[in-house]
Amino acid sequence: MCYPLAMTREQDKEAGGFVYDAAAASAQPGCYLMKDAAGRVIYVGKAKSLRARLRGYFNETDGRPTVRFLLRRLAAVEFMVTSSEKEALLLEDSLVKAHRPKYNIRLKDDKTFLSLRLDPRETFPRITVVRKVRRDGARYFGPYHDSKAARQMLRQLGRVFPLRTCPDHVLANRSRPCIYHDMGRCAAPCTGLISPEAYAELAAQAVLALEGRGAQLERRLLADIRRLAAELRFEEAAALRDRLAGLRGTLERQRAVGGGDDDRDVFGVHARDRFAEVYALFYRGGRLLGGKAWSFERHDLPLDGLLGSLLWQYYATAPVIPREVLVPLPLEEAGALAELLAERRGGAVRVLRPQRGDKAALVDLASRNARQSFEEKRLAESAARDTLELIRETLHLPRAPRRIECFDISTHQGDKTVGSMAVFEDAVPAPARRRRFIVRTVEGQDDFGALREVLTRRYTRALAEDDLPDLVLIDGGRGQLAVAKAVLDDLGLHGLPCASIAKSRPEDGARSPERFFLPNRTNPVVPPQSGPVVRTLARLRDEAHRIAVTHHRARRKKEALTGELLRIPGIGPKRLRALLAALGSLSGVRAASPEQLAAVPGFNEKLARQVWEWLQQTEPGGAPRADAPEKGEPS
Repeated sequence: MCYPLAMTREQDKEAGGFVYDAAAASAQPGCYLMKDAAGRVIYVGKAKSLRARLRGYFNETDGRPTVRFLLRRLAAVEFMVTSSEKEALLLEDSLVKAHRPKYNIRLKDDKTFLSLRLDPRETFPRITVVRKVRRDGARYFGPYHDSKAARQMLRQLGRVFPLRTCPDHVLANRSRPCIYHDMGRCAAPCTGLISPEAYAELAAQAVLALEGRGAQLERRLLADIRRLAAELRFEEAAALRDRLAGLRGTLERQRAVGGGDDDRDVFGVHARDRFAEVYALFYRGGRLLGGKAWSFERHDLPLDGLLGSLLWQYYATAPVIPREVLVPLPLEEAGALAELLAERRGGAVRVLRPQRGDKAALVDLASRNARQSFEEKRLAESAARDTLELIRETLHLPRAPRRIECFDISTHQGDKTVGSMAVFEDAVPAPARRRRFIVRTVEGQDDFGALREVLTRRYTRALAEDDLPDLVLIDGGRGQLAVAKAVLDDLGLHGLPCASIAKSRPEDGARSPERFFLPNRTNPVVPPQSGPVVRTLARLRDEAHRIAVTHHRARRKKEALTGELLRIPGIGPKRLRALLAALGSLSGVRAASPEQLAAVPGFNEKLARQVWEWLQQTEPGGAPRADAPEKGEPS
């Protein structure tokens, strides 16, 4: 149901407040949508009792700044009744995703969370680092706050449990153990040096370690050691003894005081003005895996509402649901949240606000981490503002360049020329804004022409989308700057600042400084080489160069890999993918027999023979072999 509200100042003054009858709302649980005069949803909320919650919004005694802020923009309220508080929580999440209200918090896809994945259904499971958790029957462990922590855990497990690291297509095509087996890091299932049963036991032990059940794993290994020793299988018992020693060392390095033995996530909050920082500590089996911070600027929610929304959005995609979630504030939806998490976990989950004891100390620790993270970010923001102001003064810009776009061109003798755009926002990288360009209108070695095409494409689109930066930076010297200035003038962007950065290089036994060229200025600007201006802009230039070179190499590698096979009659993109999926690589295709080629999906004996003969008559790269037999002769 939707209820209109008076919005004009005159009506508000005459009526003495908004015209709204709270008694018309249901006393049942549900969600409410607040809309502005244009009909846009600006806020979605949930409540145990819609009537009580909406009455509170329009009660003059409610002095929360959030309420006054919303009411000034409010034109109508729509509410939806649910059968339970749990359903209201789910509905709120769906409505926030559908309407994307301005004043609700929304967690973006967080690519910093990683998990370890193991699929026990595989004959020889392996542990991999993944960013996305799928409902595919595999086991996921984590979360890990950064790639370093996840990969460190993977290395530690590899020293204790020698599971394979190679992908499936390599496993299927190996004929001898790899170097990891020689290092004691792989049991070499590829060559039959370990049975599937023994490997499954190894994988099960790794799962126990990942679950934090170290004590149970130690007892299991000790029992196996005693059994093998009683059977006089001393070499196998010694191998297990070494594994147990490695396991104890790994667990000791990861153990954290105060985490207990359970899986729990501990949340802390620090707020100042309209800024808030939420910090989570992740304990698994008493081991602290790491922490994660979320920052909210100019948020308009009460802290309990902000924390409740964050918890549900985070756990909707979290790889692991712990037994306990400890929070620093009383949450109205704690019971409904615990019920939903229990359904996802397949076991009981408690959402608690501890008042005393060890658990309260953990919440206090998380809150102190939140405060520390808050202070560090405020210091970093202050340093970024100072750096941008120095860049403005050094390059004589009209304003501090909050967004800088830097361009570079990469080619090899005019072949497969590409361009790149790296972006810094507030002096830090903005990976989501980076762009790569394939140069299509320029042939041969023409860096200026390629730069002209890339800049024209970028800023034609930027004009249409009203998405212009504060500074355009070019990797190069006066020539590249002249091209950039001409392109911007042709597009009517006379006021968009641009500059070029010339890389330091050897000159007369020394190195020239990093220098900047500006339009209508003969001599370059040479700032202090160890100062923040050079550090920031040279880093941006290096990022643009890295993106361009990586893109160019990828294009050349793809051409080298696929071009040779695509030249074979009867081989198109679909059959090419089937060949590489079955045989792993171009060298694997070249080494395959006609029978192996015929076994590839989509191939028959005639086509397999044709591919095999073509490969026998050509060198890698496609050049004809000097000793190749004539067509029709036996090879």
